[in-house]
Amino acid sequence: MNYRSFRPLALLAVAALPLAASAQDSSYDNTRPRDNSYNASADNSQSWLPYTRSGYWGINLGQPNYEKHCVAGFSCDDSNIAGKVYTGGQFNKWLGAEIGYVNFGRLDRNGGDTKAQGVNLSLVGTVPLGDLFSVFGKVGTTYSWTKTDGVVGPTGSENGFGLSYGAGVGFNLSPRSQLVAEWDKHHMQFADQKSDVDLYTVGLKFRF
Repeated sequence: MNYRSFRPLALLAVAALPLAASAQDSSYDNTRPRDNSYNASADNSQSWLPYTRSGYWGINLGQPNYEKHCVAGFSCDDSNIAGKVYTGGQFNKWLGAEIGYVNFGRLDRNGGDTKAQGVNLSLVGTVPLGDLFSVFGKVGTTYSWTKTDGVVGPTGSENGFGLSYGAGVGFNLSPRSQLVAEWDKHHMQFADQKSDVDLYTVGLKFRF
């Protein structure tokens, strides 16, 4: 199944995200200030991660970019959609932690396909830019599971830890929801060699 067959589902999911944000925000006390600013240091809400507060969860969809290492004469196309779901919390205004599941989609390569998924744990540094925008960077590790099939070259399954890092920008839709755009890089072990997979996503984060 290629990216074109996923495209309607992806567009529908992205279009539905603002509706989910609106539904999420409507459940909060209407006496809260209705500007879009958010002060993490003043928020004592709970988090699902130990030793953190100001918890959130999110969902992102986007496009993977595998290091292809292709053989001439065979297809080579990483056209599938990828995505992740995650939750996090803050140690303080500037530093937090995040854990999530990432599915990197599939790469058509050398007469077969390559698939990857993993669990990521990262430290996240955030810098607010006024009331609406923020930028963030992250560094951590991904425990990945990969599977490689093909007509030529090594095939099989691999798993293990690898370095991950990334950066992004957020736009506050409301005091409890944020639109995010992210780039992440994950170093993973495949049957043929270690290589990187870049992930470009957009999504929504919801604060508890």
